[in-house]
Amino acid sequence: MTPAPPEYLGYVGHPELPHGYYPYLGPLPGTRKDWLADASVAAGVALLFPAAIVLGHLALRAVRSGDSRSARRARLGLALGYGVAAAANLAYLVLAARHAMAGGTPST
Repeated sequence: MTPAPPEYLGYVGHPELPHGYYPYLGPLPGTRKDWLADASVAAGVALLFPAAIVLGHLALRAVRSGDSRSARRARLGLALGYGVAAAANLAYLVLAARHAMAGGTPST
């Protein structure tokens, strides 16, 4: 195979065109999955922690596979989701301990 003439070096595609062309080498904008991280952060802000956790993990999977470039937003969504879940569990445990220490019986 003979090397390309120097005027065509660096071109991708059709060397017969006068300027060649550079194709879009990244994922198409319609197929990127950056919206998963945005949805994860929105769910975390809205205190929907199960959705924030699931969407955050899906967003991190998309980052690892190269379909997304929003790793920081995915981690923020996970932090919000797990943080809200931990705060809800802590509040439940504190209220349950207060009720147990008060010695009251549950009212029905």
